[in-house]
Amino acid sequence: MKANSKALFSLIFLGLCISLLGCGESKKDDSKQAPVDSADSLTDYSTALRAKETAYSKRQTNGYGELLNNISFEVRTDDKKEFANGLIPWASIENPESEISKLVDANKIVIPEKKVTIVIDYPLAKEFRFDAESKIGFTRAQLLRDISRAYYKIYEEEERTATTKTIPAEKRTTTYNRNHTNGTYGIWGHDIADLVLAEVLVYKESGVKIILSLNIES
Repeated sequence: MKANSKALFSLIFLGLCISLLGCGESKKDDSKQAPVDSADSLTDYSTALRAKETAYSKRQTNGYGELLNNISFEVRTDDKKEFANGLIPWASIENPESEISKLVDANKIVIPEKKVTIVIDYPLAKEFRFDAESKIGFTRAQLLRDISRAYYKIYEEEERTATTKTIPAEKRTTTYNRNHTNGTYGIWGHDIADLVLAEVLVYKESGVKIILSLNIES
C-alpha cells in the first residue's frame, strides 16, 4: 500500500510540474499585431511611404500604347513670390471649381475623341479605371471635373469598405501623412486635399482606344 501511495504521489507531483511549466509559456496574439506600414510606427511607415512614392515615380506607362500628347494644367496666381511666372503648375483635385476660372485654356478642346478611359493609380494600391464621354471632345475644365469626381468616389468607397479606418488629421501623432487603409483600393499616404493634377498623358491603345494616365502630385 505504501509503495502504491508513493507512486501515486509521484504521478501527481509530475503532473503539477508539467502544468506549471505550461503556464509559464506565452502565446502569440496575432490579432494585436499592427500592419507593416501602420501610422503607429513612424520609422516603419515613413520607410514604406518612401518606397511607395519611389515605385509610383518609376511606374511604366508605355504599356498603354502610343503617346499622343501631354496636357499640362496651370492656374493663374498673383503670388509672384512663390511662382515667378504667375502660374501654378497644377490644379486642385479637392476643389476644382475654385481653380477653373483661373485655369489656363480651361475651355479649349485638348482631346478631340468623344470617349476616353482614365487610369487612377495614385495613391492607390489597386488602380481604378473609368470611361468618360463628351459629345464635343474634352477640355481641361471637363477633365479636371471628371477626375475630381472619380477621386471623391474612390475615397468614399475606400472609407466605406475599409476595416482599418482613416486616422483623422488632428489625431495623427506620429506622422502627418494619411495611414494606409485596407478598403477596395488600399489608399496610402495622402488625403484627397493633398492631391493636385499636374498633367494628363494621352495614349492610343491598339490604334483605337484612348487611355489617359495622370501625373498627380502631393
